[in-house]
Amino acid sequence: MRPLEQLKTVDADSLRGRLPNDAFVMLDPAVEVLEAEVAEHRLLSHRYFEVGMVVPPGDGLLDFVTTLSEQPVNLGALRAQFDDQQMIDQMLASLRQHGFMHVTSQTKPSIEELEHLRRIAEWTRSSTLRRSIVIDLDAPISIEHLSTRLNDEGRPPEVLLRCARLADHKWILGELARLRQAGTVRMHQTVVQTGNLSGDFELRQSLIRLGASVRLEGISWPAPDQPIDGLEEMTRDCVAVHVLMTPDLSILDEAERGRVLTWARSAFVSGLGLRLDPEAFWPAGHAGESDFIGVFNAVRAIEDELGDVVIVNLPGDEVLLGNTLSSSSPDRLSDFANGFRAAYLRWRLPWLKSCENDNSWSQIPEVEDKLVRAQEDLLPNHPELLLLRPGSVVVDVCGGLGRVARRLSPAVGEDGLVISVEMFRCLSDRARRFACERNFTNLHFRPGLAQRLALPDASVDAAINEWTGGIWELGLGPSMVKEMARVVRPGGRIAVTHRLVQLHLASLGRPWVQYDEIYAWIRESFVHPELTIVAERIWGQIVPSLVGENATLWRKQYMPRLINPYDVTYKYDDSPDTRADVYLTIIAQRALMHSIC
Repeated sequence: MRPLEQLKTVDADSLRGRLPNDAFVMLDPAVEVLEAEVAEHRLLSHRYFEVGMVVPPGDGLLDFVTTLSEQPVNLGALRAQFDDQQMIDQMLASLRQHGFMHVTSQTKPSIEELEHLRRIAEWTRSSTLRRSIVIDLDAPISIEHLSTRLNDEGRPPEVLLRCARLADHKWILGELARLRQAGTVRMHQTVVQTGNLSGDFELRQSLIRLGASVRLEGISWPAPDQPIDGLEEMTRDCVAVHVLMTPDLSILDEAERGRVLTWARSAFVSGLGLRLDPEAFWPAGHAGESDFIGVFNAVRAIEDELGDVVIVNLPGDEVLLGNTLSSSSPDRLSDFANGFRAAYLRWRLPWLKSCENDNSWSQIPEVEDKLVRAQEDLLPNHPELLLLRPGSVVVDVCGGLGRVARRLSPAVGEDGLVISVEMFRCLSDRARRFACERNFTNLHFRPGLAQRLALPDASVDAAINEWTGGIWELGLGPSMVKEMARVVRPGGRIAVTHRLVQLHLASLGRPWVQYDEIYAWIRESFVHPELTIVAERIWGQIVPSLVGENATLWRKQYMPRLINPYDVTYKYDDSPDTRADVYLTIIAQRALMHSIC
């Protein structure tokens, strides 16, 4: 066994290789098995790296993990207990890849040795994950230096640009937007944090071309006392604005939460960034897990109504899902604040796991595109049905992984904009990654709700919604269509598409129908004083076979896994005869006169 001090020279390839039988391994002491079970799965929480891991159902899987806790375990002895050596090595590699397990000496590592092992793991993880970088625009900085720093990142980073006043940096924001559109620099996500929104139309267009949202700091909880300069102009031009607030324990009061919701809706802010300070909530430190969970649940209650709420001083979902490196170490916090942070992981990770399911879906654009092939897709092939032209602004409601947004991108051109609104942040983040990898620069991906679009009245040229059965099943269809009509300019169009039926072509007498009432539901939702149906189109395609496809790519899985039970290739089709999906698209136009009630 090599001494610990030699491990710092080990390269990433050897870290991913098969460990020898004489090696000793141990779970990081910060790894915790969560009590919550989600669909028979168990979850692991890593408090140091702030990432979760899924332990799928299976005899002995959780026992295998717990065997590695407390003391170093000899791999030769461990392997001797199991017949499936390949599965054992897969689980060891997964734990090691995400920093959950370390190669140690025979004795339990000291605090210093554990710190060293974590640095090795962090170095290994950093080669595969995004980083978050912070740039102070108020400090002397050139566009050349900024471009170089961004391009030095192995993967397009999450970028936070800080400044006191947006208007002071109009030129550099414009240049950065130009470089992004040219493909010279790429950012997964860009946030500009400022205390002053004032600026002209050219500045706001630069923010749009940069794909940036604006985070406005210094806003009092639960609502500002007076109008905010520049906010109306920002939202009118479809710039996403989030406001930073530091709530007190009044967040537990439903009436106080109602005040912030009322203001946020009326101001059309995209969302809230909340800074939670447990030491200000409970100065004496007399609070426990149930108190912490009460605050987190209050945040979720706001999120359920507003659609986009984040806790800015706790790890974001992309960190918890193992896509982005955490920007802070829990070891730098007080024990009380660290306990608050650990409680957040225990609370948030099961919720993120619940966003997954085993239904066929997709994990990459190429797979998603098979669900509705580009050559068959009605509206991207006929943008004239939505009256789209270069420079148009479109909102894609319930945008998912961004298939519709990406396909409509050419129709609006580089001067246009497609805003994709999706309830699940993990889907929006993944859609943003897909678009960034393929250098789409006219797409914005925003968490939000179909029944509460964070856009002002008459601010977009068209609105579209495709194939969201849950919206109709939950009875939200009418409120969604009403919102789509509200945000579309007079003379603009909205479109809703849904699958009517799946036909087994060898047996047409036995069609599969998800919702018998779907046509009536959609038709009734279009009964609106400002809408006139101008077209109804029936179209469809032959359903692709999954034979030969990797099953993992057709599953909704976002969190790292101890082992992936779906890492198999489909050998046969559950429905061997040829099938066809038949879709309905209803298109309506908003009246040129009168305002929406």
